[in-house]
Amino acid sequence: MQDFIAQISQQWLQLPDCQAEHKDAARTRITSRVAAGCMDVEFFVHHGGNGAFSATRYEQTMQLGAEHRLHAWITLRDAAGEVIHHEVSCNPGRFAQLLHEWRAAPDAAPEQVTIQAMACSPSTDETEACVPPVDQDLNLDLLDKLADAPQALERLKADVAAVDLMRLLQSWPRDDRGRPAARTTAILAAYGPATRKRQPCLMVRSVMQSKMPGWQLLLSSEFLYNCRHQWSDARWLWSPAEHPKDSALERKARSLMAQGKVSEACALYGVELHERVRRLAAGQSFLRFSPAPEPWVRELRAALLQLAPWRLTAGLQRIQEHLIQANRKPPKPGSWERWGPGVRFDEEGKPVLDLIVTASNEHFPEPDWKQRPR
Repeated sequence: MQDFIAQISQQWLQLPDCQAEHKDAARTRITSRVAAGCMDVEFFVHHGGNGAFSATRYEQTMQLGAEHRLHAWITLRDAAGEVIHHEVSCNPGRFAQLLHEWRAAPDAAPEQVTIQAMACSPSTDETEACVPPVDQDLNLDLLDKLADAPQALERLKADVAAVDLMRLLQSWPRDDRGRPAARTTAILAAYGPATRKRQPCLMVRSVMQSKMPGWQLLLSSEFLYNCRHQWSDARWLWSPAEHPKDSALERKARSLMAQGKVSEACALYGVELHERVRRLAAGQSFLRFSPAPEPWVRELRAALLQLAPWRLTAGLQRIQEHLIQANRKPPKPGSWERWGPGVRFDEEGKPVLDLIVTASNEHFPEPDWKQRPR
């Protein structure tokens, strides 16, 4: 077991710029002339026998057996003493890697994001499909609780009559084979005042794959923004409503996006790409000392190639209006992280595309960020 401590210690002893301050047998603080701050290393013994998962700080007098395992708690601090990274490792190789990254200056983030556009479209056989049959299940009792129940009922009837099945089929999300996606939900309209709670929603749901093609038209009580395909502000996706007319600026942005020039297209609309986005799109880690999984790089690049910068600001403004009505007070600037993934207003009210951590189930509606075929 002590071999693990020796292997870890050897990593910094062979570096002339590093100095170690040993507090006791378990705790060491490492500083370096070429790095700001410090690295704290603390050894713990994991007691794995008899189903136990406890750990005790290592002491030199401990008698360690086969059921024990040493591991290092590694904490990196900046010059002000603030924690910038923490992890637990039983791997001397990982400790060596972390020591090297801490002593080396991080790579500069690229200023521009340009991605090679991938021309990939499903075959004609996969995309051509007949209009699926539609079953209706409209629970009109849900409208009775609304203050404007009679008006809501009239709007519902008009919305149901306006559903254009061919337009809906053209807009419907596709699976990786180009078929209309099964077990997918799109909200067409919502009724009642703005709320952060459930409210009556007119929605279309596709059935399971074995029964495809098939749709269900429902009136259900839903959290409006928990649905990724939230089309209540994009009626042209499911009704005869006219598609928003594009402008010369939008056509220019579309041309840039088709070439993979994401930063240039976003700049036309004042959309900032945060450093974290630029790093991950370039294959760099967006969190220092934490390697980014390769699938994250692929997924971000694929999403950026589908970005519609010309719609982001209007989408955020709609959410702002919804929040103000639902909360009855304006939300604080810069508090849009939960409406991700990753799009928000900064303190000056400008749209920022960012990578964020959120436990919220709410989605930024796809029509407000994602391109649609013209």
